[in-house]
Amino acid sequence: MAFCAKCGKELPAGATFCPSCGTPVSTSTPGWTGAAPSAPSAPVSGIDALTKDSTAQTYWLNRFLALIIDGLIVFIPLLILTIIIAIFVAISGFSPFGIILGGVASIVWFFIFILYNMVMESTSGASFGKRIFHLRVVSKTGSNPTLGEAFIRNLSKIYWLLLLLDVIIGLATSKDYQEKYTDHLMGTKVIRA
Repeated sequence: MAFCAKCGKELPAGATFCPSCGTPVSTSTPGWTGAAPSAPSAPVSGIDALTKDSTAQTYWLNRFLALIIDGLIVFIPLLILTIIIAIFVAISGFSPFGIILGGVASIVWFFIFILYNMVMESTSGASFGKRIFHLRVVSKTGSNPTLGEAFIRNLSKIYWLLLLLDVIIGLATSKDYQEKYTDHLMGTKVIRA
């Protein structure tokens, strides 16, 4: 079993290029007479790849920054709207309605964030944040994910702790550093566009 020297992915028998990153595979060079070079040890998990591979680290930094940008795109207008509503509630007098409204608003914000990601990914393959970092969400077939796939893969964004667990479990249970657990479940992946 051979692995790519650059990305660590398993190579099919007789491959001349890595199907994942395109790096040429060579078992001999002119004048070389020794045994085949030993392949780097394959990553045990996505976490292993993340700790050793600068490409994986850059990839996750880009995904994190894309998430921040998307959050700002969605939450700033919602914050302004919430402040306007809060002013009207304050003018009308403090009531339990204001407290309930605040709790409901925070839940609604995250569902709007999920809806934003779901629609953007299923229609164009990427949210605005992902586009900035040249990332794209693809399904098993290489096309944009369906609405259902996009919904499930973004569901953990309803709360930051769920998203963190989604990423950690995905990296711990897969050799691929590009998959959150929900990506693994849906057969989706975020790739370089």
